[in-house]
Amino acid sequence: MQQELSEEGIFRIGMFMRMETWRNFRIDFSGSILYALFNVVFNQFYVPMAIRHGASNVDVGLLTAAPAIGMLLSPLWASFIGTKSPKPYVLWPLTVARLSLAVVGFVLTPWMFVAMSFFINFLNGVQAPAYPALLSRIYPPTLRGRLMGYVRVAQGFLLIPIAYVIGRWIEISGDRWPLVIAAITGTISVIVFCRVREVEVAPQPEQTITVEVTPPSTWKTNIRNQWLMVKNNRALAVFLVATTATGFGNLLAGPIYQIYQVHLLNLNSGQLGVTRVLYYISLLIAYFLLGWVIDKFSPKRAMIIGIAGYTLSPLLYILLGTYGGVMISYLLLGIGDAAWDIGCMAYIFKVTPGKEATAFGLHYLLFGIRGSIAPIVSTAATHVVSLQTIFLASTLIGAIGLALILLPDRKKASPST
Repeated sequence: MQQELSEEGIFRIGMFMRMETWRNFRIDFSGSILYALFNVVFNQFYVPMAIRHGASNVDVGLLTAAPAIGMLLSPLWASFIGTKSPKPYVLWPLTVARLSLAVVGFVLTPWMFVAMSFFINFLNGVQAPAYPALLSRIYPPTLRGRLMGYVRVAQGFLLIPIAYVIGRWIEISGDRWPLVIAAITGTISVIVFCRVREVEVAPQPEQTITVEVTPPSTWKTNIRNQWLMVKNNRALAVFLVATTATGFGNLLAGPIYQIYQVHLLNLNSGQLGVTRVLYYISLLIAYFLLGWVIDKFSPKRAMIIGIAGYTLSPLLYILLGTYGGVMISYLLLGIGDAAWDIGCMAYIFKVTPGKEATAFGLHYLLFGIRGSIAPIVSTAATHVVSLQTIFLASTLIGAIGLALILLPDRKKASPST
């Protein structure tokens, strides 16, 4: 009987799961740990590296906009995946993308930083719709949220010392070998992760048949219905407008933060590493606290806190303009990013029950648009106005989003009305 029970399932990390699920979790966990080094180098130190090697303000704007531009074609790649196995669409794009980071290490020029950033983020856009599809096939729905959460928190704790070590390493040895080693470990992490097995049930064929018999013009109707849903749902409309305003303001200041840190404050890699450590500490604490706020109060309350963090962050560069102000700013950015991650999802789930995918798709589309425009506008504006003026514009635009999300919820109309 004991042997039969072990074949059916196993009790691990407070949950009862099948052996296949436990195996997938361990693989996912191992891949995430290996990915941490690539994550820190590419997402935290890549732009400061480019600035030190001569990248102009326009180059910095392009580097900041590259992730959003790369995501604009994600819906197109999703149509190619269909009901096929998503694993190849994760394995090959990510393997090529992460390995290509090594090229930058050997050709340390501004144009190479920009070109490889667009190439890597283009391939990230290919795998973006495939990755969640793969996760849905390796974890059961009842355990998926907790298992993914455990992986994320563990990686977050690991990012804290890695950010500090990478900052010191770059300061001592330069940029070349951190880029090369990050490319190698990032590639290994993809290979390790793609050893997972698709043990969960794939989408039923009936869903595919429904799509095939749809008239060719239905996509126009679907787009019209999506925006009609926004028009008829005031809470969703307010959310999209508020996040678009604050998100645009945050992205407007994004590249200016790093230009200010490197050119005006002359922060070295060790000091930048400390700011990134503070960011990750804030992010992890905010995940726990905002999760409690969502359950205890409402997702809207969590979004108010996150939008306030994004709004106040650039203001500190105006009021203080010191290394201490930069550190406080990164604490606020950690709160904002945590709210944007779990708060946005919780808010959309609450105000659009049954239509979450459509609503989040619109939110994602608006991110791609503002993320493509805002960084280029702000870096181009550095030739015309001061950095403080851009920070002020970012604060004011973010305040518009904060004012909108603070609007009281409209009560539902009575049956007589």
